[in-house]
Amino acid sequence: MNGRVSPSSPADCGGGTVRSTASPRQPNYSGRAVQEALEHLASIDLIELCSEAKVERCRATRDLRSCGRYVQHVLNSCGHASLCSECSQRCDLCPICRTPIPKTGIRLHPRLYYECIEAGLISKRCDERFKEKEDLDNELTADVQRLYSLFDVALGNNLVSLICHCIPLLHLP
Repeated sequence: MNGRVSPSSPADCGGGTVRSTASPRQPNYSGRAVQEALEHLASIDLIELCSEAKVERCRATRDLRSCGRYVQHVLNSCGHASLCSECSQRCDLCPICRTPIPKTGIRLHPRLYYECIEAGLISKRCDERFKEKEDLDNELTADVQRLYSLFDVALGNNLVSLICHCIPLLHLP
């Protein structure tokens, strides 16, 4: 990695660090979960990063209605964030591309945002706050706040390659 430094606290909900009197859970920078999350973040391009930050809801149908739960994992078979954990166990095909979902083996892996939450790099309070927002405008705001949270993690850990690729693109007219 690019000279990683431990930030003072996990990234808050896009735009700073946690500012509470209770001490936040500190990431274990020597732990496997933190290392894997940082490696994933360092290897991702801007388009994928935006997709990883997007709030997604389960697209499985039950009784002609969408399940609607939040999607925290990606299907290994095709890479789509289209099914919640429960629906991925009962569905045979990705609802987006119709790729078969294997019956055996590891069917899902966590989305980068949730990988960072589990590693303690992003506060769990962020995700809880985003889930409280139900209308479309707030979901778009949540997408941007989640993207900022991922940028905060990158900045706090000196992931220079990601930052150098993304910052010029964010300032385009």
